Amino acid sequence: MQLMDHLNYGEHPLNPLQFGFRKNHSTETALCYFVEQLKAMLDKGGVVGAIFLDLKRAFDTVNHNILLSKLSTHNISDETLQWFKSYLENRKHCTRIGSTKSSFLDSSVGVPQGSILGPLLFSVYINDLPTICPEVHVQMYADDAVIYVHAKSSQKAAAELQRVMEQISDWMVQSCLTLNFSKTVSMFFSIRKTSHSAPEIIVKGTRILEAESVKYLGVVLDRTLSFKKHISKLIKTVKFNLAQFRYIRPQMSTDAAKLYMHAMIFSHLTYCITTWSLSTNTALQPLQSLYKQALKILDKKPVSYHYCKVVKKYKLLTFENFILFSNVSLVFKILHDLAPQPLRMFVKSCDEAGRRTTRASSRGDCSVNFRSSTFGQNCFSVKAVGMWNSLPLTVRESSTLQQFKLDLKKWLKDGQICDH
Repeated sequence: MQLMDHLNYGEHPLNPLQFGFRKNHSTETALCYFVEQLKAMLDKGGVVGAIFLDLKRAFDTVNHNILLSKLSTHNISDETLQWFKSYLENRKHCTRIGSTKSSFLDSSVGVPQGSILGPLLFSVYINDLPTICPEVHVQMYADDAVIYVHAKSSQKAAAELQRVMEQISDWMVQSCLTLNFSKTVSMFFSIRKTSHSAPEIIVKGTRILEAESVKYLGVVLDRTLSFKKHISKLIKTVKFNLAQFRYIRPQMSTDAAKLYMHAMIFSHLTYCITTWSLSTNTALQPLQSLYKQALKILDKKPVSYHYCKVVKKYKLLTFENFILFSNVSLVFKILHDLAPQPLRMFVKSCDEAGRRTTRASSRGDCSVNFRSSTFGQNCFSVKAVGMWNSLPLTVRESSTLQQFKLDLKKWLKDGQICDH
């Protein structure tokens, strides 16, 4: 059995909430799970207090003896442990500036960055973090970790987070890790906007800064999970790339223009779209406009031209179907064990949910989770599952992800009607 399979499926696997550098895991699935958890909690009322941890030179301070000790807890053979010891020992490093190079120094700590094993070994190194504070929720993406707790008030959430952070600080000292207080921030999520500041969280005499918004795994989160700040940032990026596209398009072939559009525009729009597309239609409208502009530039058409004709000509998706395609593709992955197992708690077939036999269950529909508030209903497990249930059975029964995407695109394109 390969090492990664052993760490994923062995007797003592990696924590299921470690989303970094693992098969079928990604920043998209990590964000989807995190936001889904937050919305499910906030739907019940109260607030969710969170601390986004930032570690100083995390990969460079890993203690080799501690790492080997933690590797041994995963039932790794003595021969493999000796191999890892040999891999880590006798490493040297130097610094080069231009043509000048320093002398070599021994590197007695740290795991090699830029390597395949580096992130994996660090994941093992912090794998026991959730066991230090079982009373709160912990989610990790390699060295990006967030702890959060649901409480009736921000005062109670802050008190619990402060207590837990004292435990985590002690664990970090034992693990030779250091918290970067200048970049470690707290946030208090709530359905309602609050103007007053939350209670202070002080750890080892240092106050953890409270943030109005935080960039987590490339997506900007705000207190009410409106994603307006992230969308605003995305609009600026896409606008800039569209300006370049418009300028160079006359000198490009159609194939080169398609490549630019997918690499410089669509790549930004698809990144974690299953999370930020949960925003309001009003917030998404400027992005829809930019999407249409991109297609018109591709076909060298003026702004007043109807983009539906370009969609049909190049066999592309409308903006609405662009979002739908990403959402139901993730649902397919979750249902077919191609996504992290924790997401299965949010997406279940009617049979798995224990529903009695109905027409919906016989069709293979998924159970739509109950949410009591409009805010709670605006989540992946409600919206994406609703989209999934609207698909024809012939599409949902695709045997592989690749075939599913082909069948889905064909069905969506066949149903696209010009709205002008």
